[in-house]
Amino acid sequence: MVTEYFVRFIFFSFLGWVYECIYCTIKSGHWENRGFLIGPVCPIYGFGAIAAWVIFTRLDIFQNGLSGTQQPIGTIFVICAGGTAIMEYSISWLLERVFNAKWWDYSETPLNINGRICIPATCAFGVAGVVIVKYFFPWYARYDAMALSNTTVTEFVALAFMMILGMDIALTEASLTSLLEILDEAQEKFDERMEAGVVTIASVPGTVMEKAAAGVETISSVPGTVMEKAKSLTPKLSWRQSYHLNSITKFTKPQHSTRAMQLKNAAATIKDRTLGKRKKDSNNDVDRRR
Repeated sequence: MVTEYFVRFIFFSFLGWVYECIYCTIKSGHWENRGFLIGPVCPIYGFGAIAAWVIFTRLDIFQNGLSGTQQPIGTIFVICAGGTAIMEYSISWLLERVFNAKWWDYSETPLNINGRICIPATCAFGVAGVVIVKYFFPWYARYDAMALSNTTVTEFVALAFMMILGMDIALTEASLTSLLEILDEAQEKFDERMEAGVVTIASVPGTVMEKAAAGVETISSVPGTVMEKAKSLTPKLSWRQSYHLNSITKFTKPQHSTRAMQLKNAAATIKDRTLGKRKKDSNNDVDRRR
């Protein structure tokens, strides 16, 4: 039974990842690979779908004589909306506590609670829950038993998925930890530069106005120095760290968010220069052939 539910969990997590990628790609206008993990799964959707599957197809908790999928739309909506709100808030809080980062943020959306959940998104998930329970589950149930009928194959597939998911979780944790260390390194460089600027200003002889002029000149050079440091750190980022850097909405520490933005800008600059160089080399090759 456990292996069957785990296979279902992976399947629903994959469908959630597909939905997230399509929605965010349409919204942003360019491809976005969504999710906390590196692989094509969004576990939060897997947990939610499995919970709904158990409640509406496996548990006999309704007293009106109807099966779970035949319950009134209002009942399904309330259960799904309430359940997703609790789960979304809890997982957001947990990720923030562990990694000091947010993968989604509703702070700019009306009727939000600490940026973790909001009424519009909760209602949308409630409507999605109605569609899934009323229409998708009955269709899926016809193939579920057949697909998982071979116990040996199901156990093998579940074991393979467990190994892959375990590796993904380990790599994700290591990647995020090293990414935070890189951001701390960038912040340390910024602090060192600022401290050196203060010392320089204090050592300048002359009047207060002359010190102020020296201070403006010194401090104004700091952003450029930090950006150069960000550019030097960018090549150190693995593709996993780059993925997490782009997928995280914001960090709870303001200095991490600032340094992360500088790393993103530096990476974009390097990418533009690389593409420009490739285009120039390609044009030169065409000219030589002529």
